[in-house]
Amino acid sequence: MKMYSKFFGILFLLILNSCGSEEVITTPASASFEIQQSEYFVDEQISFSNTSSGVDSNSVFEWSFGDGNTSTDKNPTHTYTDIGEGIYSIKLKISNSGTENSFTKEISIAYSVNISGRKPLTEKLADTKILTCAHRGYHKNAPENSLQSIQNAINKEIEMVEFDIRETKDGKFVLMHDSTLERTTNGAGNVSDFTLAELQQLKLKDNSGVLTDEKIPTLQEALVLGRGKIYFDLDISNDKVSFDRIYPVVKQYGMIKQSLFYTQGVSITKSALNKDEDVIAMPIISDEDRLSQFENNSLVEVAHFQSQTFNQNFVTRAKAKGWYIFMNGYVNTTKTPLDDNYDEIDKISNLGGNIIQTDYPVLVKEHLK
Repeated sequence: MKMYSKFFGILFLLILNSCGSEEVITTPASASFEIQQSEYFVDEQISFSNTSSGVDSNSVFEWSFGDGNTSTDKNPTHTYTDIGEGIYSIKLKISNSGTENSFTKEISIAYSVNISGRKPLTEKLADTKILTCAHRGYHKNAPENSLQSIQNAINKEIEMVEFDIRETKDGKFVLMHDSTLERTTNGAGNVSDFTLAELQQLKLKDNSGVLTDEKIPTLQEALVLGRGKIYFDLDISNDKVSFDRIYPVVKQYGMIKQSLFYTQGVSITKSALNKDEDVIAMPIISDEDRLSQFENNSLVEVAHFQSQTFNQNFVTRAKAKGWYIFMNGYVNTTKTPLDDNYDEIDKISNLGGNIIQTDYPVLVKEHLK
């Protein structure tokens, strides 16, 4: 009897010991998440769906949204308040019982094409007799193609500002009319031979050739400054820069419906018009042949006329197609509107011009009131 008791006692201890040393197997976490789309707008709330596996009650979630903001929620939401570089890298790291795993995905952030309280350019043209466009900005007290010249135009409530765009050595876009640096900066050489960082070490000159503290601005800086405040005439004529290169930038900043693209030539204009129904590509109407090439193109909305083509015959044909007419008045000349009692402006207005580009936007706007 004692032998059986001893046997069962040993057996009980073996079973108890076996149960007490049972190993708990933990499944390693594998991080992943989903978002409904790859592109969102600034100020739009984004929901992140955590699809990670191996998650338990001890799992810790660490989200990084790429803009300095974080979250520890399992399924967070986030809103980007700035476009940044346009692409944000989102990272989810899961810590689970001593194991870690991460998953990263990129998301594109853009500005909405719809701007609160702001009409698209074509709607503005439809309900306004004539708009004034500041040629290379309002540069009476600022360098041409500078941020200050754009801000000056905004301050004076000029409706539109024109500026020229060129590409740098490292593929960035800057505001600069000339292909070389000598006339407007304290640098020398071709714009395309310098990186953006190198160009922004230079200073811009004012109209008198005096150096200022203004730096060469980027296209993105100009778009941000003017968004919701002023319309743009983007001069990419004479092969300054490719339309296909700057189109994604203008679109990302939500300024397609707020801008003209002065494409000038036939092939580039037609290509731009076919790119996006919201693109307003503006050809130049320099002669009868050029008018004929675009006369049957239903996508043309605004055309840049010249003095030799701005006559009753050409204007009547353009208006019959529903075109708005863009004309220069007192551009690249020492003659001011005061010298001939606004004769050029009155001719453009009386014959049906819709946008007047000028180096004297404040005088012209006041005269047109």
